[in-house]
Amino acid sequence: MTVPELAVVSRGPDEGEALWVLGGLYTYRALPSETGAYLLVEVEGPNGLAAPLHIHDGEDEGFYVRTGTVRMVIGEQTIEASAGSFLLAPRGVRHAFVFASDDASLLLLLSPGSEHEQLFRAIGERAGTREIPTPASQPPNFERLGATAAKHGTRVVGPPPS
Repeated sequence: MTVPELAVVSRGPDEGEALWVLGGLYTYRALPSETGAYLLVEVEGPNGLAAPLHIHDGEDEGFYVRTGTVRMVIGEQTIEASAGSFLLAPRGVRHAFVFASDDASLLLLLSPGSEHEQLFRAIGERAGTREIPTPASQPPNFERLGATAAKHGTRVVGPPPS
């Protein structure tokens, strides 16, 4: 097995590509092309920010709760995760999250991550500012979201947790 040669990656707090995705600010902290192994994304948003219940066919997803409380559904479990908690949703296991406090934020670690790097770009938009976006006037179109996610190895299988 050949190990790819990696360069040093250094990003300050206001660096990294930022996207508005499903009402949250998603900032790429490390890309698979840089790490050779994973995607690291910081997620900030309002209380109630949520991802629908979904399954990754080829990626494992780790969740590190930076601040606040995040309600996670992983498999058949619902977990109230507080700051400092880590959770893992292996590929093939359904999962979702909802921010359950005003100060919640997450780090997402996806391995290998290349599909999600492209998925977030496809369902989001480049952030005009490094601020949580103004709430949308309507909820996301989950049928369209599911079709786009499927092109990137993710199956949407239910609504976000409440």
